[in-house]
Amino acid sequence: MMTASTNASERKPALFRTVQLIEQLREIFPDIPMQTISVFLIIAMKPGLYQRDLLKLVDLSQAGISRNVMALGEVNRHGKPGLGLISQQRDPFDNRQVRLCLTAAGTALVERVIATVREA
Repeated sequence: MMTASTNASERKPALFRTVQLIEQLREIFPDIPMQTISVFLIIAMKPGLYQRDLLKLVDLSQAGISRNVMALGEVNRHGKPGLGLISQQRDPFDNRQVRLCLTAAGTALVERVIATVREA
């Protein structure tokens, strides 16, 4: 973990990789908001995460979480096609709970992003 005393030359590679990641996602999805990118990356890091647990990990309201999850899913909140990167799966033991998982397209995007960051 980098501290406040970390000098600019040590931070530069990590910041460059971060910019590459954001630019790659924006190249594929030009209008994607940063908060949607954040939600996607958290789901990618924690596949099977309960939707309710996103509230603890992202500084968004329940409505904001729902909006971003729908945008990342098959159909957005306006009934139009979503990005198709995640799926919502009801927990078989508690039908009120929804698990968030990557779709094949979401997994492919994660692999593409990881490959780009490793090359940097």
